[in-house]
Amino acid sequence: MEVILARIREQEASEALARQLQEEWNAADEQPRSRDLSNEAEGHSDASIIDLESSDHENHKPGPSRHRPPTPETGEPPDSRLADSRDLFTGDKTCPSCSSSLPSPRGFMTFSATSPPPSLITLLHVPCKKCKKNHCRGCLACTVATCCANVRAIALFQILGGFDREYLSEKESSDVRAREAAARNAKLASSSVGPGGTGYGTGARTAQPVPRGGGRGRGRAKGKGKGSGHGLSDVGETGEGLAAHWDAVFVRALENITAFLPAPYADAAQVYDLLPHAAVPHMLALSQLPELLGALLRNDSVADWVARGEIYYAMLALLRRLADCELTVGMLVDRQWEKRKTCGLETWMWEDGEVEWEENGGAPARAPPLFAHFRKLTRQCEAFLAGASQLMDDGDDDGDVAIKATSLCGDMIAARENIERAMKILGMDVKESGDDPSPPAPSSPQKNGKRRGKGKGRDPAVDMERAYSRECEKLAFKHVMLGRPGADDTGMRYLHYNYEQMLSQTASATRNPKNRFHLVKELAVMATSLPPGVWVRVDEVRNDAIKIMIAGPDATPYEGGLFEFDCFMPLEYPNTPPLVHLRTTGGGTVRFNPNLYSNGKVCLSLLGTWPGQPGFGKVNTKDDRSIEYNKAICLQTVNWAMVDWMKDNHKDGLWGDVIASHFRIRGAAIRSTIESWAKTQPDIRSYHPHGRNSSGVDLLAEYDLGIQRLAEWEKASE
Repeated sequence: MEVILARIREQEASEALARQLQEEWNAADEQPRSRDLSNEAEGHSDASIIDLESSDHENHKPGPSRHRPPTPETGEPPDSRLADSRDLFTGDKTCPSCSSSLPSPRGFMTFSATSPPPSLITLLHVPCKKCKKNHCRGCLACTVATCCANVRAIALFQILGGFDREYLSEKESSDVRAREAAARNAKLASSSVGPGGTGYGTGARTAQPVPRGGGRGRGRAKGKGKGSGHGLSDVGETGEGLAAHWDAVFVRALENITAFLPAPYADAAQVYDLLPHAAVPHMLALSQLPELLGALLRNDSVADWVARGEIYYAMLALLRRLADCELTVGMLVDRQWEKRKTCGLETWMWEDGEVEWEENGGAPARAPPLFAHFRKLTRQCEAFLAGASQLMDDGDDDGDVAIKATSLCGDMIAARENIERAMKILGMDVKESGDDPSPPAPSSPQKNGKRRGKGKGRDPAVDMERAYSRECEKLAFKHVMLGRPGADDTGMRYLHYNYEQMLSQTASATRNPKNRFHLVKELAVMATSLPPGVWVRVDEVRNDAIKIMIAGPDATPYEGGLFEFDCFMPLEYPNTPPLVHLRTTGGGTVRFNPNLYSNGKVCLSLLGTWPGQPGFGKVNTKDDRSIEYNKAICLQTVNWAMVDWMKDNHKDGLWGDVIASHFRIRGAAIRSTIESWAKTQPDIRSYHPHGRNSSGVDLLAEYDLGIQRLAEWEKASE
C-alpha cells in the first residue's frame, strides 16, 4: 500500500508540473517579442545550436546563390551523423544555479488532443532536485520551450521517438493481422476460381476487399513496403476501426512534427527557424516518418484519400514545411535510406537498440525520393480531375465523394506547386530534384551479345533501360481529343476508332454514377501505374473511349514492335468487361497470335471473348512448327509493328511522340534484334508484300531509313 500511495503522489506531482509548464508555455506565447533576432542570435551563439555544417551564415535567406548544406543524401547514414549529438538528447547536464548533475529525463510521450501534448512539455524541462529550480532542457537558461534551437531539436526528438513507438507497435500488430488474414484466405483459395476461368465475375465470391492504402505497382520502382505500408492495410469492421484509430494518432504526430520544424518564412520567425540545429534532418531520416510518408504517397486509391482526408491534409502541411528550409528539404528530394531493421529513434538514441540498413552490393541501399512519389500522386490527381467534371452533379453519395476528391486533388497539386516554388528559391533544379535515379531491373536475360549489368564499367543496356523507363513515364498517360467535329453539326466523329458506332449509340445514355466514379478512379490509377512500354490515351469528352499502345516484350517474336489497340468501356462496366480491338493487323492481313485475329478480335477470358481456362498446355519451342510460326511472326512484326510506324503519316498523329521516343532510345537494340532474326528468316532482307512475283524489299534498310525520318521529326519539332 505504501508503494502504491507513493506512486500516486508521484503521478499527481508530475501532472501538476505539466499543468504549470503548460501555463508558462501559453503565457510566453502571448507576450510580444521584445528582442530582435540579431540580439537573440548573440545570446544563443553556441556552435551546437547554429552549426549547419556550412561556414556561410552571413546571409541566411535562401536563394539561388546559396548551396544547400549536406543532407541525408550525402555522406554516411543518419545514425552515423547523429552519433556526435547524442549527448544533447541523453547526456547529463549541470545545474547553472547549484552545479548539481541533471540527468536528461526519459519518459513515454503520448499524442493527446492538446497541442503540444503535456507529456512533451514535461520532457522539455529538467528539474533540479537540490535547488528546486526548473530549467529548459536545451539551454538551461529559461523555462520556455520555444527559447532555443537546442530545445526545438529535443522536442522533435521526443515527438519522433513517440511516433516511432506508435508506428512500430502498429506495424507489429498489423503484421499479425495480415498473417491471420492470409491464413483465412488460403482456406478459400480453392473456391475462388469458377468454371469460366479468370473472366469478369459479378458474384459475391469474386469480390475481394480493396487493401487500405494499396500502392501503385510500377515494375521499375525499388524499395520495400510498396502497397499498404504497415498500418494502412486493414480490412473488415475490426481492421477499419483499428486503422481509423491509428490514423488519428498519426495525424496528431504529423501536426506536432510540423509545428516544431524550422519555419524560416513565418511572419514571426525565430532564431531557431533561421538557424536550426544540424541534427534535425538526420533525426527525420532515422525515424519511421519516411516510411509513413512513403506509404501515404504510394497509395493509389482516390476514395481512400477522401476517407482519410485528415491525415492527407496533415501530410500536405508537413511536406510544405519540409520544403521551406534548406536543412529539411533533403527529406523530400534525396533518395531515402532503406532500413532492414530498426528499434526506433528514441531507443537508438539511448543506446538500447540498433538500426540495420539494407544493402545493395555492399553499400547502403537507397529508395526513391519521397518527392518522386508525390509527383506521381499529383499526376494521378490531374488525371482524376480531367475525368471528374461530370461527377459533381449526381447528388448522391458518390457525387459527394467526387466533390471531396476533387478538392483534395486540387490541394495536392497546389502543394506540389508550392514545394516546387520553394525549391526554386533554394536554387534547386526542380526538373531533376525528386526523380528516381535508380535504373530498373533488366526486363530479360542476356541475349544477342548485349551485356545485362555484368562486368566492370557502365553497362549501356542498363543506361538504355533507365532512359527508356523515364521517357515512358513522361508519355504514359494523357487525356486527348480522339474525335473531330463532324460536318453540319453532326457531333463528334471518331474515324480511327473501332467503336465509333457504340459511342454514337450511347451519346445520350447515362452511366450509373457509381460505375462512372469507378471508371474515373481506375483511369486516375492508370495514370501512374503503367509499366514501361505501355501508353494510354483517353478521350477528353468521352472517358469510355480509350486507345492503347503496347511495345512487344523482349525475347518474343514481337520484341521492339508497337501494337495499337482500341478499347471501349461499356455503360455496365465494371459489371461487364471492356471491349478491345487490335488495330495493328497489316490492314486485316496478319494474325499475330492465336488470340489476336487478323480482323482485330482479341480473344481472352478476361474480356469474356474466350471461355477456356488459362494455364493449360505448354508451347514446345523446339517443335519445328513453333519455330516456323515464330519466324513468320518476326517478319510481320518488322514490317507492320516497326517500319510502318516510321512513315511520315504518323508524324503528327496520336502516337507520334511515342514512336519517336521508342525508336530513338531503343533503336540500336531493335536493329540488333532484326539482324538476329534475319539470319534465320531471310525474307526480312527480301520481303515480297505483293507475292513472290513482286520486287523484294529489304526491311532492315527500310528500318534504317525510318530511323533517319524520326531524327528529322525531332529536328522539325525543336
